[in-house]
Amino acid sequence: MSDDQCDTESFEDLEPEPSYRRGRRKPKTSRSCRAGLIFPVSRIDRFLRKGDYAERMGSGASVYMTAVLQYLTYDLVDIAGNIAMGDGRRRIAPGHLRQAVSNDSELQSVFGGVLTEETTCPRNSPATSSRKGKKSSKGLRAPKAIVA
Repeated sequence: MSDDQCDTESFEDLEPEPSYRRGRRKPKTSRSCRAGLIFPVSRIDRFLRKGDYAERMGSGASVYMTAVLQYLTYDLVDIAGNIAMGDGRRRIAPGHLRQAVSNDSELQSVFGGVLTEETTCPRNSPATSSRKGKKSSKGLRAPKAIVA
């Protein structure tokens, strides 16, 4: 998302409308924009209500939860990005995320050992074939006509 999506300053320059013409109003701003967040507050609110965690929920609970999730994500990606740059990489790999969690005690307590396991995924190896770059054309041939 861009920063100017939540920009409401451009609408302040509008002239005040006469009382008889109230059809045009300011466009609605999302709760994420009002809170100054990037993560969607309405979606988190929907998940909290659908999850049946409590019978009643305040309107600020979803904003607070969204802010916490955004902070944790920013912190994790920031540390993993520094580790990736230290390795001379431009992309963050799952190993960088694992290393970021294992190096930070606060993130370790949040994730609770989920990302600290030493599991490695095998790299995709090319299929072993005697032909290189040639496809089999057996399935593409038209059947021969049977002459009786």
